[in-house]
Amino acid sequence: AGPPPVENGKKKEGLRGASIDDEEQNDPNLLLVSGLGCGSDSPTDAETGASLSLRREMLLEYLTNAQLGDGSSICRVIVAGGGITAAVDTAEDKENTKKVSSNNTKTKSGKYDATANVTFSLRELDCYITEILSSGIPVDYIPGWNDPTNANWPQRPLHSCLLPNSVGFVDLFRRSTNPYESDCCGAKVLGSDGLNVADLRRFLPKKCDGDDEVNDDSNEVKVSPSSSIDALHQTLNISHMAPTGPDSLPTFPSSETDPFVMTSRPAIYFVGNCDEFESRLVGEKGESIDTAADTGATRLVCVPSFASTGEVVLVNLRTLECDVVSFSDVSP
Repeated sequence: AGPPPVENGKKKEGLRGASIDDEEQNDPNLLLVSGLGCGSDSPTDAETGASLSLRREMLLEYLTNAQLGDGSSICRVIVAGGGITAAVDTAEDKENTKKVSSNNTKTKSGKYDATANVTFSLRELDCYITEILSSGIPVDYIPGWNDPTNANWPQRPLHSCLLPNSVGFVDLFRRSTNPYESDCCGAKVLGSDGLNVADLRRFLPKKCDGDDEVNDDSNEVKVSPSSSIDALHQTLNISHMAPTGPDSLPTFPSSETDPFVMTSRPAIYFVGNCDEFESRLVGEKGESIDTAADTGATRLVCVPSFASTGEVVLVNLRTLECDVVSFSDVSP
């Protein structure tokens, strides 16, 4: 396996910002997004009056309209898991099941067809990705926990029949594995849907909010869980993407080689579906640095869930600088 070979800076025709050109003002940017949540609105939308589908349309307009800021310099979009929503068995769903049963519209098994929600979510995801591909922007889709694929890591790509419209763009669309590894404009990109980091955080020691800060009532020091960026940094230091597998993280057993060992250092290392955006630039020895002057620097990125935050991340492939683009349909 491994990443595709580097193309030695050759420019691909028809891909916006797909190579670094000194004559152009805009450097190529990689857009990272996770938690699109196709198929339903975000659980918090009912409280705020917002609409996840509207925010997705705003993101689509940002990508496809070359006149909107940095959208014209985006050379690739990576969807890091969370493309569809999870089927939740709520009280409303149970009531709908009773109505379906009373209307004599049961399935052959006599039960409510629970796959209908997944089918609708995949259809909406397929249409959404197709619109991005139609504008000439390549898209890599990384499966997540809710996607119809194997649960154990590494997760296989989604079957082509699940995204029939998107797979028609043979040169632009890539059904990727989870974890993900690729080469983008000469920069090695490594990442996942975030399940490995979320699982690792459960085993890392908690951090004190303050050395001298003590709760007067319980006489206990206030502590908080280790952050996602700290857990991601830890996996880079030990050169292993899934250190808790197979004990805690479900992974396939392997007696000969470990597919999660990092054989080379990535330029961009990300995880998706995080609670908030976090970023850190580290040097070749694992220390935090300010600029990517060193060729061995790695940009760590915790990509927030779009359904929860409405945020996507732009990474400059030349300087490894990181920016957040936020979309909101609610007045402040």
